[in-house]
Amino acid sequence: MTNSNGKIEIKQGKILVSDPEGNGRYARLKPGEGIEIYLNGEKIKEERVVFADSKIEIKKENQDAKKELSLELNNNAMEAYLNIELQPSYQLEIKDHSPSDLVEVEAEKTGEEYPEIEKSEISIILLQNRVRYGVKKDLIEEIAKNNKSGNFLIAEGKEVIQGEDAKIEPVEKDERTLSRDFNCITSFSVGEIVAEKIPAVPGKDGINVQQERVKAPQVKDYQLTAGNGIKLIKNNMKAVAVDAGRPKIEKKKDKFVVSIVPQYVVNGDVDKTTGNIKYEGDLIVQGGIFDYFDVRIGNNLQVKKSIAGCKASVDGDVLVKENIVHSEITAGLFMPIKLIEKIKKLYEELDALLQAVDQILGAAKNRKGFLEKNMQLGRILRLLLTDKFKELPPHVAELAEEMEEFNFEWKAAATLKELHSEFKGYKKILRLKNTELFEKLREELENIIDSQENLKESDVYAKYIQNSEITASGNVIIMKKGCYNSTIHSGQSIINISGRGFIKGGKYFARDYIYLKEVGSSLSVTEFQVGKGIYIKNTAGNIKISSAGDFIFIDRPRSNIYLEVDQQGQLKQKVGSPDFKKLKEISTYQQIPIVKA
Repeated sequence: MTNSNGKIEIKQGKILVSDPEGNGRYARLKPGEGIEIYLNGEKIKEERVVFADSKIEIKKENQDAKKELSLELNNNAMEAYLNIELQPSYQLEIKDHSPSDLVEVEAEKTGEEYPEIEKSEISIILLQNRVRYGVKKDLIEEIAKNNKSGNFLIAEGKEVIQGEDAKIEPVEKDERTLSRDFNCITSFSVGEIVAEKIPAVPGKDGINVQQERVKAPQVKDYQLTAGNGIKLIKNNMKAVAVDAGRPKIEKKKDKFVVSIVPQYVVNGDVDKTTGNIKYEGDLIVQGGIFDYFDVRIGNNLQVKKSIAGCKASVDGDVLVKENIVHSEITAGLFMPIKLIEKIKKLYEELDALLQAVDQILGAAKNRKGFLEKNMQLGRILRLLLTDKFKELPPHVAELAEEMEEFNFEWKAAATLKELHSEFKGYKKILRLKNTELFEKLREELENIIDSQENLKESDVYAKYIQNSEITASGNVIIMKKGCYNSTIHSGQSIINISGRGFIKGGKYFARDYIYLKEVGSSLSVTEFQVGKGIYIKNTAGNIKISSAGDFIFIDRPRSNIYLEVDQQGQLKQKVGSPDFKKLKEISTYQQIPIVKA
């Protein structure tokens, strides 16, 4: 006898079942999506065995059309969202299935039809929710046309524009980029903007979708007030430093008081714990400066103990209670005469070069044709710098090197370096489209020349100086022991008349006078160059005294040497003696009092 499984066949919505033959397996039936099957009156949810005499009933879950519209207000009624849920109507048709021992009854949708959305329906729901402002009419048209479910931003209000409170903003100084090796204490020099007021910006009211006004929050105003060392400008909108020092901003109710604290006090030594220091006001060091740590100070430097192995650049006075040993000190924007002469020479060369360029370009403009079209600035500069002004590039290179070694951060030093790089091979010169770099350097050199003619008098005081280089725009006062094997440049006078003062070895230059007590050594030559005169009470010999047009050499002990420089630059004997009372007054150390912040 043949074994064969039972079969189920679906044809035109009817289920036909045949039983198996022999030991064959009975057929199995299960409902598909949207289909309900009742087997012998019982609803089945999963696969079941059926027989030829089984009573099988199929029910189809047809769907009616459905439409739901709702409105939601969000963000304090600034937004209205229209939610649309559409359900189409459809009928289910049972799919035919070829004979099989396992059949899933499946159906397909027919006659699917969505309900239509009318614009009037949307308008009604908007009115019901009092939505009258910011309605998106184009979107309503689109929704009615497309007939789709979704969540739509149907109306938007006009948002409140938040105002801004007034601000008092301190000026940020990124000094680290300029002085990476220094501990830069935020400070300002005279004339710099310290802080500014940013005015309050009123907010703007908004309107929600229900056409209700939404008020913008009130903004706060603050007043900028000048404290010590500050002047207000620009209708009290900017605070300018009239003294150098640290900024201080205090909030007092609706006022911000901006002040300048002129001093920064180090309650010990400047060493590895403080690092190098850069500060625009007065630096007061209660200890000393040691271990090759450096300072750059915008006003006065006062050191209670000694300076050893230091490089100090100071705009004001340098007041050292004890000694200066193996250090480089610059007080005031003073330059040696020879360096000033080189600056003046380069300034004149630059001025002449720029005048020559203007003349050539002016002549070219008056002509037409080939000359006018092909007269390039780079070619003009190369021609002039290789012919009439061929000495200018080496002068730039020489001065750039000397300025780089000079303690102060002259702007011209960076410009000289930049121009020097342009001269290498002249390839960059050919590409120049203007003379801005040359004009910039000319202006910066002119500023240096002017500053030297109107020098601020910055003095240096110390009990004793050894193996150091001192440059001061004012006096250099050696208060007690004296000076050994050093180089001193003074924009005024060098004075050492107190105590057991002596000068041995080194070179000393003063634009005005030199007043000394004991000078010279049998072991080395001590050199002096003066602009107006010199007084030496006693000399042990081996000294050279020079002026602009004269010099004398003294190789034996002498007393009361008093010389002055005449109009021809010659050294002449002067009658009498200096005003020692006045010199002692000048030589008196004046300590800077500490101001409380």
